[in-house]
Amino acid sequence: MPSARFAKWLPWALAALTGVLGFLGYAGFDQFYLEWIFIVPMFWAIRDATPRRAFFIGWFAGTVGHTGGFYWAVHMFKVYAFMPLPIAIVGCVGMAALNAVSFALFAWCVRRLKVDNNWAVGWTAPVVWVGIEHFYPYIFPNYLGASQYLLPAVTQIADVTGIMGVSFFVVACSGVVYEVIERVRSRQPLPRRMLAVFAGYLVLLLSYGAWRIHGVDAQTAAAPKIRAGLVQSNLGAQAKQADRSGFLQTQHDMSLQAVQQEKIDLLVWPEGAYNNYLLRTEDQLPPRVLGAVTTPVLFGALTLEVKDGQRRRYNSALLADTSHHILGRYDKQVLVPFGEYIPGGDLFPIIYKWSPYSGRYYSGQSLEPLPFDGYLLSLNICYEDLFPGLVRDLMTRNAQSATTLPHAIFNLTNDSWYGDTTEPLEHLVLASFRAIENRRPLVRSTNTGISVFIDPVGRIQRRAGQWTREVLVDDVPMMTGRTVFMVVGNWFGWTAFALLAAGMGQALWTARKRRPARPETAAPPAPTTKKKKKKKRG
Repeated sequence: MPSARFAKWLPWALAALTGVLGFLGYAGFDQFYLEWIFIVPMFWAIRDATPRRAFFIGWFAGTVGHTGGFYWAVHMFKVYAFMPLPIAIVGCVGMAALNAVSFALFAWCVRRLKVDNNWAVGWTAPVVWVGIEHFYPYIFPNYLGASQYLLPAVTQIADVTGIMGVSFFVVACSGVVYEVIERVRSRQPLPRRMLAVFAGYLVLLLSYGAWRIHGVDAQTAAAPKIRAGLVQSNLGAQAKQADRSGFLQTQHDMSLQAVQQEKIDLLVWPEGAYNNYLLRTEDQLPPRVLGAVTTPVLFGALTLEVKDGQRRRYNSALLADTSHHILGRYDKQVLVPFGEYIPGGDLFPIIYKWSPYSGRYYSGQSLEPLPFDGYLLSLNICYEDLFPGLVRDLMTRNAQSATTLPHAIFNLTNDSWYGDTTEPLEHLVLASFRAIENRRPLVRSTNTGISVFIDPVGRIQRRAGQWTREVLVDDVPMMTGRTVFMVVGNWFGWTAFALLAAGMGQALWTARKRRPARPETAAPPAPTTKKKKKKKRG
């Protein structure tokens, strides 16, 4: 029957709709308002489903959403892993499916809490989402709250709750909308208490945002500043390999031209700007590195040390003064799986022979900021700026007091691996929340875009284009002070995770008590001994 067939496929169609709305509402496509309702179709899809079926519906929704958001992985696999196009597409979908398990867990938990505890979706969904978002080991972190970066009044709560406070608001909105639709459809009273609580949270969010924007803007205006120049050569990984000397010379020429046109205190080159190895024992750069550039330069390079007869390579950021003396070095700590190391490769080195295109780098250990002109600069490299906990550690771990905290955050990145796609903007937007969480300016220098200056409110002050050659110059305020997030870390995520664990524990216990007891197996009857009748003689 057509109606039966329609009913069978409707939940999967609604799940796919959630996935499509999810990636269209995210950074890159920037239809942020869609994120306020994107989970509503999936809530409808699982409303009558068993928790097990809800898991798979959620997994499908997440796979559709992450495939749309991660479509740029096809280019990366095809160009740099030398995969045929069909295999590259399969790799992209596979990566999306791994990240989508978080969505499956979300749907399963929400449905389990409804079935066993009879808890409304509007109350449970935001807590479940944040608990999973905090806990789940994403391949590429993609916090939902980043979708709202165009609304500064909404995002300011991140200096208290981290980015997950914004994720909470987005999911709560979907939950409340679903509950209202469900009550209207079933002709039940509206969830007035839920609506009042959500309205109160929204008012708090916007009021706090307006207050913090005003205060932080005033502090930023009064802060001392250094003038930085970001050199974006528009030469990616392929160009660097094809012409190493030309790659470096382009950055020399652009830097010299920039400092001739205006006063610049610090030039910032991107990750891997010097495309050869530097010995870690040297404290003076060879002349070929910076050439005729005499302005201080912060740049990315590969560094090398020999320890116990073993050559160790690091992805590093170096700060050099006007005489090319090395003032400090930061080594990347969170390496990219399969790009910079292979998980398990240290235990089984033969894996590197099986995957010759994978790098083998070592993680840095130091959290020390780099000193420059009386200030401290906190460094991170590549996608390290996606990890709130790591950036917080880099900002606070070695600070003895508020006066020894770094004054600004600098990130050196190479996003050329992903082609002319939405990935550079996704990366930039996710990173911008580190500025809000720590109330520091964020300066990002990239090879092919998007180089940017972000203020302590999280707003993009100046940005370069994508796949353009340009030098971007702006003042960077040297900020001081602490935020709640800097002091206590991601308390919001841990709280949500604890509430989720408690609620799921209660749900599973309730489900176990409701399960009908199995009848006890009766003991087998004792064997009977039949007495043989004696035959009568006669």
